[in-house]
Amino acid sequence: MVEKDFFDEIQPSLLDRLGRVYSSDSGYLESVSMETEAFRHLEESFTESQLEMIKGYRDAIYRTGGVCELLAYRQGMRDLAAILGIGDKVQDKQEEMAVCGET
Repeated sequence: MVEKDFFDEIQPSLLDRLGRVYSSDSGYLESVSMETEAFRHLEESFTESQLEMIKGYRDAIYRTGGVCELLAYRQGMRDLAAILGIGDKVQDKQEEMAVCGET
């Protein structure tokens, strides 16, 4: 099994690549536009206090979605490593580096 440390190391690169995919995907951009427009309608209809509650709820949903997305991506990488037969090799290398005092 591929160790968590490996995914922590490559995570910034993976997220950067994913961000580029999002920013160039017309379906994603259309969804963001629809979300923005829907929130503009809420701003016209609710008090500031109500909007703050809605924003808090929205932020919580975004955080949960982000965690789910990261977990799914990591699991996909683990599955790919297992299919390719490299999962044990990565773990062996990490263990070797730990024994040698490398990080």
